[in-house]
Amino acid sequence: MVAASAGSKISSQRARSDSDLLERYACANIGTTFHPCGTCRMGDEMDLYSVVTPTGKVIGVSGLYIADACVMPEITNTNTNIPTIMIGEKVADLILNSLPQ
Repeated sequence: MVAASAGSKISSQRARSDSDLLERYACANIGTTFHPCGTCRMGDEMDLYSVVTPTGKVIGVSGLYIADACVMPEITNTNTNIPTIMIGEKVADLILNSLPQ
C-alpha cells in the first residue's frame, strides 16, 4: 500500500507505474467547487466534434438546448456566473425569436 497525503491508502498491487498510482489518487481525491467550462463544443452541425450549434441547440436531439458555461471555449478570468447568465439570456432570446408568432 502507498500512503496518500490525505491519509488514505491506494493499493499498488494493480498499478503498473508511479503514473498509474498518481492517476488513481487524483481520480479518487481531487474535485472542484468551480463550474466546468468548455465541455460542449459549439459549432456547425456538420462539424463532427461539435455538440451544440451557435444557437444553443444540441445536435441530433430535438428540442434540447444548452445555455450554460459548458459552451464557453475557455474559462473566463472572472467568476463564470455573469457570463453564464448572459449565455442563458441569449439562447432564451434565440429560442423565443424562432417560435412562430
